[in-house]
Amino acid sequence: MTDKKCWNIIYKLEIGICCKAILIEKHYQVLVILVMRIRKQMKSFGLWYEKNNRSKEEPIFSLHINFWSESVKKDNNVPDLDVGIKIRNFRSVKKVMFHCPFVVEKEQIHDLVPKLRKLENADIIFNIDGTLETKKSYSVYSFTKHEKEEKLVLFPFAHSFGNAYNLNVREGETEIIFDILRSQGFIGQKFKDIEEVYIRFRISSNELKNNIYFDCEPSNKSFESAFSGTRIFDFKINQKRNLGTKTLADIIEKHYLFPKIEDSHLLVMEPSSYDVEAFSNNQMTCRELEEGLWDDYFGETLNYAKGRVLAYHWKFKDECSCLIKIKYSKTNIITLTSYIVVALALGVLGSTIVAVLQMKCGDYFSYISGGIVLVLFLTGLLLGRIK
Repeated sequence: MTDKKCWNIIYKLEIGICCKAILIEKHYQVLVILVMRIRKQMKSFGLWYEKNNRSKEEPIFSLHINFWSESVKKDNNVPDLDVGIKIRNFRSVKKVMFHCPFVVEKEQIHDLVPKLRKLENADIIFNIDGTLETKKSYSVYSFTKHEKEEKLVLFPFAHSFGNAYNLNVREGETEIIFDILRSQGFIGQKFKDIEEVYIRFRISSNELKNNIYFDCEPSNKSFESAFSGTRIFDFKINQKRNLGTKTLADIIEKHYLFPKIEDSHLLVMEPSSYDVEAFSNNQMTCRELEEGLWDDYFGETLNYAKGRVLAYHWKFKDECSCLIKIKYSKTNIITLTSYIVVALALGVLGSTIVAVLQMKCGDYFSYISGGIVLVLFLTGLLLGRIK
């Protein structure tokens, strides 16, 4: 064999290997494209503030986000998003704005600070054993972490001077605005040595669907969709490319500032029977929510019909952005019924064909039926080998 023929054979082998590699990577490339499209379509939540120029200190923020899907709820199918905002050096802040990329009605927002005035609830939220001190309408939660004592003034919606928050809804988006400066006179007099406040609220809205997650059909939806589904959950905050030019222009015009976010904690609650996969460089941890322990804080009984309720946790520095794929099982009665009807119809058709062939072909029926079975078998093998 000449060298030229050898090189031709090697070249063809390399081409074949490359084609195989392309086929193997095809599904991964499709997944990457899907993720990129989703990230462009799903809008970002936002957090910014107005500076109190009387203070020279820079405020430092921390975020706590809890997502409760309708799958873990027993009494209704409306998803919930709990938002906790901790502000250190809060006296340097006039207002805090939390931006939602959809319309939020006033009755869809619930103050969770009254829930945290029960020590058991505060301990499970901060995942530590602390103490509570209450002075009139304000409570202070104290705990020791990493040998350092920390005290948080729990910031309620309702103050002695009235509500400390309002909503600004425009062009299909909502800003939840907290008036920190107005409350400082009341908080400062009672807690002069405390530098941190903590806001926590819940958004209960079907608008979370298609704004923070959506369900998509499997590629072979005619069959697999009867038994399983896939949910894409995409939460991000202060991603400027997903906030929109009008929102960014408004921030600049009003001299608002993006805060320094020390850390963000994202918890997603799903049944243990669901498969959760995250597209994030941050490490995921998981723990079980103890049955009954969260009922008072959550305000209703959790649904354990689909297994235990698990909390998937991610911790972020500086920015919070996480895309999650959740695969779950389900039973689609309509699709299953249609399969049964089709199967019965095929059975009747097959029996009819056999009866007609047996009547027409007589002694040759066994040979003809055997040939048909062989042809169908070979056709199935051939179709199975097609990529």
